[in-house]
Amino acid sequence: MQALRSQLAALDPPIKHELESQGDNLVITLIDPTRPARVTRTLSQRLLRNTSLLYDVIRDAVNQLRAMGSYPAVTDQDIYPDDRPRPGGQTEPDAGQG
Repeated sequence: MQALRSQLAALDPPIKHELESQGDNLVITLIDPTRPARVTRTLSQRLLRNTSLLYDVIRDAVNQLRAMGSYPAVTDQDIYPDDRPRPGGQTEPDAGQG
């Protein structure tokens, strides 16, 4: 969750979030600090264990929030932490290879 927190803070404008436990689920609320806009997603334990799907859900929530404020949508590169597998199994190129 620390990686996600860092990625949300690095967006322009940054996005604040709140986390709340509801039984076996985690509820995340994303908040645009510059507008009265927020979106909420309920995340099951199964979803939390599926990093790839989790970041897709978060990216979609971020884009929903950004659409409310007329900001451009974020891409995979904007929201995914560096340790997350890229779609299609792509990874960042290794700087040591040439």
